[in-house]
Amino acid sequence: MKTLIIIREQDYEWLDHFFPGIHPLLVPICNKPFAEFLIDFSILAGSEAIRLVMDGPLSDVERYCENGNRWGIPISYASIKNTDDLQTVIDKNQRFCSEDRILIISGFVFIQYDKQYNYKTIFASLPDGEILSSNRGSLRLRGSRTETQHDMGNIPLSLLGFDSIDVYYRLCMEILNDISSPYVLPGYSNEAYCHIGRNVVISKSAEIRKPVIIGNNVQILADSIIGPKAVIGSNVIIDRESSVIGSIVLENTYIGEHLEVQNKIASGNILIEPESGISIAMDDPHLLTGIHQSGSAKSLFQSIVHRLAAILLITLQLIPFLLLTPILILQGKWKKSTNSYFTAVSEKYLILTTTTIERTGPFSTLASALSLDRFTLLFRVLIGQLAIIGSWPVVATPSSITEYSKTKSWYRAAVFSYAETEEWPVNPGDTAIIERYYAAHGNPMKDIALTIKALLNRIHETNTHP
Repeated sequence: MKTLIIIREQDYEWLDHFFPGIHPLLVPICNKPFAEFLIDFSILAGSEAIRLVMDGPLSDVERYCENGNRWGIPISYASIKNTDDLQTVIDKNQRFCSEDRILIISGFVFIQYDKQYNYKTIFASLPDGEILSSNRGSLRLRGSRTETQHDMGNIPLSLLGFDSIDVYYRLCMEILNDISSPYVLPGYSNEAYCHIGRNVVISKSAEIRKPVIIGNNVQILADSIIGPKAVIGSNVIIDRESSVIGSIVLENTYIGEHLEVQNKIASGNILIEPESGISIAMDDPHLLTGIHQSGSAKSLFQSIVHRLAAILLITLQLIPFLLLTPILILQGKWKKSTNSYFTAVSEKYLILTTTTIERTGPFSTLASALSLDRFTLLFRVLIGQLAIIGSWPVVATPSSITEYSKTKSWYRAAVFSYAETEEWPVNPGDTAIIERYYAAHGNPMKDIALTIKALLNRIHETNTHP
């Protein structure tokens, strides 16, 4: 058997208002893209190949699902016109549909199934024709059955018309409550009703109330409350003393300190009330905002900007470095140390030689004010090993693994630290707040402004603390 999935733009256009930029088939349901539920069900039903057919764009889905290797089933793609009826769609995909029995999933519907059932045997025994239908689509078979006929009334299936943000919210909450049974969900489950992904750091004072599902690369900070009934997406930061109860937080979202999210959907800086469909844009980025992911184009632009900034600083610092360094070395005030440091890539290390300047005279004070101790590190920016600004590199030692694990979701080893742009950090916790904030709000051009601010702060620090 093969599965033909037909989805039309008119059936999901309501989603664009709530999740702009997310393809409807990739909208996460309990941290699992909608398309994966359709794929899982098709496999359970005995399909040996899947074709996704849409009258809208398919490129995002094709990039995500590729050829289906990760599920062990071939996945192909085809486009149709919005005026094509079912028979026309089948005719356009005649080669795919001609050889085997076809399961046709038509419309923007969620199939409520239970992975414990043997759907392969059930579907092999069902006659040609419609199996189920809802206001948003249907499930039908085309071709002769191969098993003894099954009673249509006993099929453990139902269809949910996926037609509003309230339906989306209630579906997620329903799946969350039955998290251990009907579906395969992402993450690890050491205990019932609690699925947690990779690289999740949860403060000892944070409270997790089941049922919850938490994605990958998530930071849950001190005194936060997560759950009951909380879906936390990947690359999310929940700041101190915040709560997420009966709510969905989509990936790449920052929840600020002391913010209460209850019975809502948070996506970037948008807070959605599911029942009414009202969306509120939060103007204060310290409360709620999106975390910008570094796509390839942005990463390239960021790398270029950082390298240009490094070249400029090298040019400005070169002559002072050549004049002052020999003097400080002779005075014993130019001290070097070489260590292995964590990078932003898991299990990768970087050997760096860093410099400290003993500020006990006019030459050393001037060298500190000009940040000459960072001069040699600028060349690491040119070859892409460091950023111009981010986190001060963490020394890779057995005792620092815990510290690194708490910060690596936003950690980016750099010549200058975001914390150096502010005067108030007095301990590692304060430093982490600043770095976490700018990791959520940064962009390449802002990094340059913050680098200048860090340089000016270092001058001010040298003048006030001789």
